[in-house]
Amino acid sequence: MDLFQHARALYTAGRMHDALEAAQAACDRTPKDPRAWWLLGQISRHTAMPAASDEAFRRASQLDVSLVLPHRVSGDRFRALVEEARHALPEDARRRLAPTAVRAQATPSAEQVRAGLDPDALTLHDHAPQDVLVLFQVNHENRCGTEEALRALLTRSLTCG
Repeated sequence: MDLFQHARALYTAGRMHDALEAAQAACDRTPKDPRAWWLLGQISRHTAMPAASDEAFRRASQLDVSLVLPHRVSGDRFRALVEEARHALPEDARRRLAPTAVRAQATPSAEQVRAGLDPDALTLHDHAPQDVLVLFQVNHENRCGTEEALRALLTRSLTCG
């Protein structure tokens, strides 16, 4: 297993600090591999290293122009975008979502990942004891290069979440 695959396996297992070391080693060994830099960006966000994450994403997008830099917003702006998307849903979708509490969380926790949740998951729908839809802010941002794209993805997450 190469370093990139090893880092990815550790990341999906919720072993974030070990994954960080492996991803850094993968970037050192293959500095022109945009996948390694992108993975390092993802892991760095999970380990509360936003500046390192932004730099890794920047390096990845320089190496592969098809990779769009994540569009970052504040927690307040993210929650506002969620509410805008929620209010813009068709009436039937709003009605289905009405009994569901919607909340934002930065990323899936290491515990959630170790329990089997994909660290790149957009949502987590928890049905007990109350119906809750968790939207993972960073994972939404990582897929969007603009606020408009972020709003559109949030709309899809609210209807499919």
